[in-house]
Amino acid sequence: MLAPRLLVIFGDMNEYPQPTSIHWPSTKFIQSVANPKEFPEIDLPQIAVAGHSNVGKSSLMNALFGRNGLVKTSKNPGCTRLLNLFDVDGQLLVVDLPGYGYARAPKKEQHRWISMIEGYMSDTDIKLVLLLLDIRHGPKDSDMQLIEWLNEAGLRWIPVATKSDKLSGNHRSRRLQEMREAMGGLRGPMPTSSFKGTGIDQLRTVIQAELESRE
Repeated sequence: MLAPRLLVIFGDMNEYPQPTSIHWPSTKFIQSVANPKEFPEIDLPQIAVAGHSNVGKSSLMNALFGRNGLVKTSKNPGCTRLLNLFDVDGQLLVVDLPGYGYARAPKKEQHRWISMIEGYMSDTDIKLVLLLLDIRHGPKDSDMQLIEWLNEAGLRWIPVATKSDKLSGNHRSRRLQEMREAMGGLRGPMPTSSFKGTGIDQLRTVIQAELESRE
């Protein structure tokens, strides 16, 4: 596998102008799509949320939306098997991608998920991809493969470390640095905690600023 080319996406947070406010709790589920070719025509900027099947994607999205239970969570990983579409305040379309890397899923099903993700990303004007990584484990091989694919496709992405409350301060800092080095050393992931709400406002600000910078 080629060494991933990590894009330098964001600079210092203070460099961003104050973004126009999105009212995140005004989020509604639109529909699920099984085939990227059936994706509806929606005239909104799109961001995609990607991550390993047990990374805490649903919990992170609920925290981002400020809506407990809007995105269905499960104790069993690998339950998101469709493209799930969410309209955020009529200003943004968030696409929840199927979780990848679930070892217990049949190989045929794993390949179908990968094809669905790549099919969607190849044919859609995505403004940003949020790549979720469990801070306790760092990027896995499947994450690094997705990073390489995103870079080769020229898609902008930001690494987001989930479950940061699971590690203590010093351990958390060390792990973030290790994750940064594993992804090329150009940018460390944003630490977040769905349970404590850590980093959620900062992530919203980055998303909004990134959308405005590309209008």
